[in-house]
Amino acid sequence: MATLLKVGELEMDLIGRMVRREGKEIDLQPREFKLLEYLMRSAGRVCSRMMILEKVWDYDFDPGSNLVDVYIGRLRDKVDAPGCQKLLHSVRGEGYVMKDSA
Repeated sequence: MATLLKVGELEMDLIGRMVRREGKEIDLQPREFKLLEYLMRSAGRVCSRMMILEKVWDYDFDPGSNLVDVYIGRLRDKVDAPGCQKLLHSVRGEGYVMKDSA
């Protein structure tokens, strides 16, 4: 199992529990880290809200909340900082995908 995940210039060290983009460390809460890990492991594939709820929150039902959207917004603020190429993309009606569009 890989201990270093990489999408574009975003790197995640699973052993050290550190995330860096362009050499700068990004501070993430535990659930944000788990969400980003799931998205990076699924890079290039669209992840539905239901898939994210199952893998990150261990819910096998939709609680009818905007929980996923809130956490995706937090990750975007931290990972896709102004001036950086966007890595976290919305796919209308489907979910989210992490990809390097370069």
